[in-house]
Amino acid sequence: MKIAITGGTGFLGARVVAELLARNHRLRCAVRSADKGAALVERLSPAVRGGIEILPGNLDQPKFCCELADDCDAIAHVAAPLIGSPSALFAGGVLPTRVLVNAAIEVGVRRFVLVSSLGVYGTQHLDAGAILDEGCPIDRYPHRRDPYTYSKVAQEQICWEAHNERRLPLVVVRPGVLFGPGRPLLTARVGLMFGNVLIQMGGRQQVPYCFVDNCAQAVANAVETLGVEGMSFNVVDDDLPSGNDIWRLHRTFVTPARRFKIPGCAVGPLAAVCEWVSMRSDGMFPPALTPYKASALWKRLQFSNALAKRRLGWEPTVTFEEAVRRTVPGGDVVQRRMEH
Repeated sequence: MKIAITGGTGFLGARVVAELLARNHRLRCAVRSADKGAALVERLSPAVRGGIEILPGNLDQPKFCCELADDCDAIAHVAAPLIGSPSALFAGGVLPTRVLVNAAIEVGVRRFVLVSSLGVYGTQHLDAGAILDEGCPIDRYPHRRDPYTYSKVAQEQICWEAHNERRLPLVVVRPGVLFGPGRPLLTARVGLMFGNVLIQMGGRQQVPYCFVDNCAQAVANAVETLGVEGMSFNVVDDDLPSGNDIWRLHRTFVTPARRFKIPGCAVGPLAAVCEWVSMRSDGMFPPALTPYKASALWKRLQFSNALAKRRLGWEPTVTFEEAVRRTVPGGDVVQRRMEH
């Protein structure tokens, strides 16, 4: 297959490029500059470099997106900004997605794979201990969460509307929290960092992590697998750690941060107090923590990857222990301690 890919120089995208090339596909990779493209090619094995074409340009330009998609069988849309204001995330992620979708329909690609996020689900209605799978609804009020979630929900809405109304051959991959070399183990799914102090929220809850190489394999499977148009797939690892597991690894092998732990039963009431204080302050103290945000991040849930296994034929090939060994300094010691 010939596949157009966006975000190929990023944390996940670079692994997706390598995975697709290893499967003998031909790639056309959109990059912001020729220098970024050259750096990407330099990191690849010489044996596969001939299979990639670098196309510098901007995804908000219709002509460029049509050139990117032209004569390609599929598009893997991995590019998306992670941080910034709502306007910046919409300008950098949502609007280019609309342009790319229009180009994909115009040239007639047979598969459009969107890499979204597990965070798009509205989990507020779920009971503690419930299973979060693809049957859970998308968050109806993502603006009450954070700009990133808001932009990912909007990005998906554009693609689903194009699928339902214009027959875009859409497949959506929703990874959990990605980690790997170059990314930290400790994330907001464990708690909030203030300087060198972690405010840990709960600790026994599973955190829906996914090692970046495992995710890249799932994206490649989504490009290749027949008969899955109109479906979405949650991509998380099998042996998910708890918040306490992540904290212990971070404290031992990354940095000796301090921790202030909020018991799981107290997270909701604390969030309610923070919201009340914010409302009483007439906007002087923005609500950094609300019950809505707390429920989305730290509710004790189970995360299913069964559909991706069944329909995409995907299996996470790197265990959590091995993923940690590859990610943190002293990883060999990590693995030995976890085995004992």
